[in-house]
Amino acid sequence: MAATTLAGKLVEAFGDPQAMNALYADDVRWTLSASTGALAGPHVGRAAVVAFNTTIWTEFYFADGVTVEILDEVGNDRLSAVRFIYNARYKADNSPYSNEYTVFARHPDGRKITEVFEGLDTSYALQRYTEATGKTIQP
Repeated sequence: MAATTLAGKLVEAFGDPQAMNALYADDVRWTLSASTGALAGPHVGRAAVVAFNTTIWTEFYFADGVTVEILDEVGNDRLSAVRFIYNARYKADNSPYSNEYTVFARHPDGRKITEVFEGLDTSYALQRYTEATGKTIQP
């Protein structure tokens, strides 16, 4: 299923920070669940968000082989949301990672994303990160 909303197009670009960058307004803001510790942000401004995206796919996961399976997608010209399964491999040990996520995107002008709210099963994500790397992320 090809994405029809900006939130869907954003998650389809996961693994490719430059493709994601093309969807952002200059003043974009990205926030995750607080339980993800320092990763939660907020990351404010195009440079900060792209740097965050780049960190995810250079330090945590291999960018090649990232897939998303969109389960639900809703939205209009100003706001969209997508629930999806994210699949990747950890760089630390090449082990698989798969988790359900939701992304809400605000795009008041209908063309560029100004806010991203990302939610996920953080308990599972943090457990898998520790298994793959032997490290923990502090809340």
